[in-house]
Amino acid sequence: MKFVGVDLAWSERNASGLAVLSGNKEKAELILAKIGTSDQEILDFIKEGTKEDKAFISIDAPLIVPNKTGRRVAEEITGKLFRKFNAGAHPANRTRLSSFTGSIRGEVISKKLEKQGYEHNPKTKKFENSNKFFEVYPHPSIVVLFKLDKILQYKAKPKRDYNFRYKEFKKYQSYLKGLEKAETKLVLPKKITNLDVTKLRGKKLKNYEDLLDGVFCAYLSYYIWKNPEKCAILGNFKKGYILTPIFEYQKELLK
Repeated sequence: MKFVGVDLAWSERNASGLAVLSGNKEKAELILAKIGTSDQEILDFIKEGTKEDKAFISIDAPLIVPNKTGRRVAEEITGKLFRKFNAGAHPANRTRLSSFTGSIRGEVISKKLEKQGYEHNPKTKKFENSNKFFEVYPHPSIVVLFKLDKILQYKAKPKRDYNFRYKEFKKYQSYLKGLEKAETKLVLPKKITNLDVTKLRGKKLKNYEDLLDGVFCAYLSYYIWKNPEKCAILGNFKKGYILTPIFEYQKELLK
């Protein structure tokens, strides 16, 4: 099986982090990673990385957005579960998202993937052998999988200088390296996890950020394939959803 991650930018003008893992019941390994921009680049990358194999594809972007304003039920539930970890989701609505390109990019690329034989379906079975894609959101997933008290703050925000972000990136690298010893095992090349981030600024640092997020999304594809019972669909297919690992205690909160 192949496991794909797409950290999808809201516009083709911006970079998207892309990654493909090859995996089995024992472990997954990174086989391809790059930065892409256009939808066609992303689709070509997926084709190159998966060949004729079946694949799960995790996409970090709203894929179903029926609401013109406000937020989706997916963001509401994510906020209730993960706000205390600073891992709530920004509101997704058609007005906001279409302001970038005139369309909802996640919906556009979903249709293109469906034409290539992929099913849009967040409902998965353990070790399922099928072509599927679904929406994910790394922040809460990172909190759960690395057992954190709050999100990693490596993204550019006001009051976060480079030194602060470098420390957060190093934590991210360390957690990713630790997956080599995890029950759901991921093997990554040292050129990714040992990269000296302090030598990166501006666009180079942003590209590295997107690449790591693409790799993590690919890992989510593998994790979901191997551990569907430890994950939950926050929301629904009609009103919008996010598929993510959750803490065991949170299952009771969803009932």
